Amino acid sequence: MSQGKLQMWSSKLISLSLCLFLVACGFQPLYTPMGENANISYPIKIATIANREGQLLRNDLIDLLTPEGQPAHPQYILEVTLTEVIRDTGINKDETTNRKEAILNANIILRNKKTQAIVYQHTTKAINSFSVISQNYYSDLVAQEFAKKEATHLLAQKITLLVTNFLDTQQ
Repeated sequence: MSQGKLQMWSSKLISLSLCLFLVACGFQPLYTPMGENANISYPIKIATIANREGQLLRNDLIDLLTPEGQPAHPQYILEVTLTEVIRDTGINKDETTNRKEAILNANIILRNKKTQAIVYQHTTKAINSFSVISQNYYSDLVAQEFAKKEATHLLAQKITLLVTNFLDTQQ
């Protein structure tokens, strides 16, 4: 057997043994759904969130946390308080803005439905930036709305990760 083929086989053997080691040690990826748990609905009722971004966030959370629809008898109520900030980040020499950030902050409270006790509380945020074209107000407005929408999707994914991780560790 040539030296090249021997190195190829040894690298494949090392890769295979590393994969088997990771499977054997109980490694579970954090960001990927596992097998039958991929489309599990959690017993959570998502409370109404104020404003348009709150409506979009709630719709995304419903799709992510309860893909089979709202549960008939939820065990938890998820309350989210959303605040939005648009901040200038890029300044031209003439002191006009050329870049902004859309920052969405979410205060998450997960309550037990029966006792109303807070079982989990966390604060998270999502940031998305966009360019500002000073000659066209409409394009700036559209860019800002798109940035807020994308930040809302990112925030929904973060909240889903936080809440499902908490609930999975409780069981």
